[in-house]
Amino acid sequence: MKKIKTEKVMASVTDYMKKRNLEAGTSTGGQTTEQQAGVLGLVSPSTPNSFTFSTTSTHHSHIDHQYVRLKSWMMEASEPCRSELSQVLFPLFIHLYLELVAGTGRQAAKKFFVKHYQVFLVNRDYENILSQVLNAATVNSGDMTSSPVIQNLKSGKYMVRLSELTLNYFLRYLKATENPTLLQIFNTYIEVEVDDSGAGSTGAVFRTPDASGQANGLVNGHTPESVTPETMSASAEGMDCTQEELQKVREAIARIKCSQPTSPSLCVYTVSNAYNGLSCACVNAEGRYLSCGFEDSVIKIWKLTPPVHNVGFRKTSSVTGPRGGISHTLLACDSSRLEDEGNGLEEDEKDEDTVSEARGGGRRRNRGGELFALRGHSGPVLDTAFTHDSTHLLSVGEDTTMKLWNLELGQAVAMYRGHNYPVWCLAVAPLTMYVATGSYDTTARIWATDYTYPLRTLAGHTQAVDCVAFHPNGAYVATGSSDRTIRLWQITDGDTARILLHHKSPVNTVAFSPNGKYLASGSEDGTVLVWDLAGGQVLSELSGSQSSSSNIDNVVHTDPVVGLSWSPDSALLTSASSDGFVRTSHLRQSAVRELNFDSEGIPAWELSEVCQVQCGASANGSYGGNCGQLLHISLTSHNYLTAVTALDVER
Repeated sequence: MKKIKTEKVMASVTDYMKKRNLEAGTSTGGQTTEQQAGVLGLVSPSTPNSFTFSTTSTHHSHIDHQYVRLKSWMMEASEPCRSELSQVLFPLFIHLYLELVAGTGRQAAKKFFVKHYQVFLVNRDYENILSQVLNAATVNSGDMTSSPVIQNLKSGKYMVRLSELTLNYFLRYLKATENPTLLQIFNTYIEVEVDDSGAGSTGAVFRTPDASGQANGLVNGHTPESVTPETMSASAEGMDCTQEELQKVREAIARIKCSQPTSPSLCVYTVSNAYNGLSCACVNAEGRYLSCGFEDSVIKIWKLTPPVHNVGFRKTSSVTGPRGGISHTLLACDSSRLEDEGNGLEEDEKDEDTVSEARGGGRRRNRGGELFALRGHSGPVLDTAFTHDSTHLLSVGEDTTMKLWNLELGQAVAMYRGHNYPVWCLAVAPLTMYVATGSYDTTARIWATDYTYPLRTLAGHTQAVDCVAFHPNGAYVATGSSDRTIRLWQITDGDTARILLHHKSPVNTVAFSPNGKYLASGSEDGTVLVWDLAGGQVLSELSGSQSSSSNIDNVVHTDPVVGLSWSPDSALLTSASSDGFVRTSHLRQSAVRELNFDSEGIPAWELSEVCQVQCGASANGSYGGNCGQLLHISLTSHNYLTAVTALDVER
């Protein structure tokens, strides 16, 4: 009875395995099959680098299942095991494909090939050998041994370098899962070289059995007809290109590094009829909103994004401007600026009403609508700044207070007191909601929007603090003063970290580079300095008093510098003066280093001009003369510059 029950169980198991396209083992009674024995006895103790295997059938479902399972397992492996094991995939794929061609025919082999080959196309040598093997298998499917390409593959081995950790990891996988076909190919056609140097993998390299080292078969995917001395040299070094091709790539990279960078585009907003005294301006990081502070204590907010249906190549957008033929129509060159904010047609209709055409002379103005006017200060507004999400606006003024405005409600939600004299400037920290302010009372103060009193008082300047800026890491703040000094403060304890002395006139503006290594400063006499924060020294200077022959043709600032802005890669510095001149300079080390070392052996740096424009327009539309006053310049998150100028024209 027990024997009959056992036979029924075995019959059920056999039927199940047939339905799953699996082969039932022929041995019973607790004996291991030949296939299981090959897996369990994977590594011979006497020869640690030789592998045993059992010959199995090459059913296409078995092969595809083993290969897919191996790929999934490799993708889940951690580095550096995953990178090293990726070398094994290509040799396994090639020989699995050849096994399918020889055992099951071209249809199953083609299905397997098409399913998995694309991952190897990133390597030119792999792509070359795939093409050769596919052609050889197609032409010689009846007699695989007649193809020299396949003969070379069958006679040689792929050499891969694995660390001992990765090799043991791979062997444990082969022991834990039954992969007889993979094991057979790995034993026959792949040679493992254990390398724990950590040099990294260079890909599977094909080696023929010729002990002399002369390749008489495939080398890194090349047939004897395609092998050249350059290819042999590249293969020996583990590269997938020749020395000549590599040299061309290096020359191209060198040309790009040495080429002059391109200045970002400049978008200029002119506030006309500023008869009520425009004192400050600010554009938010996305370039959508403009805030202007006036001497009559009012702050006005404009939306700079025009209606989407008014921008593009429609006839209504191609309008010649009224000022000497200069077009003042907003363009759609930066589509990211033209996102609709969700209010749809209602906002478009409101903005459409703001686009008016004067009947006299056909004057047409495309502008964003004025959202609202903020009233709350009791004196001139001296500086404004948007928060990171542009939902709130901060402002300071002559009334010694700082106010926080909710731009959705259009009203003040907090007022901060602490300074005893007018507050000239403010800056918002890049990572937190800290705010720094500078005042005529010779101090700078650190605030948090949650508290109405200052957290830190930075005292040390002897005259008014005219400008403040936060370091990109948010741990330091720089202040420029009328006492011609720049101080770098630690926010945590309020102590002075650096005192920078070089300017000969009051410092109007400071700006940190995005990489945090440099600080740019501009002064009342038109001088621009770039400081090395680590050493506290001047790297480069741009001033009107330069008499170097290399800079004799460069026009430098003659009016006070009012704004500085860095490019995201900290390579370009844009400076703007109150007369409307905007200069973009490239900060780099001097080309002739041996002639430009200072006394301490530090290479000299220079600010080479990339571009210079005048962004102001006079009342009659021409450039030059009375071009108004430039108040603000900044780089938006969409990598274009925005500048704001004031033109005082009576109505």
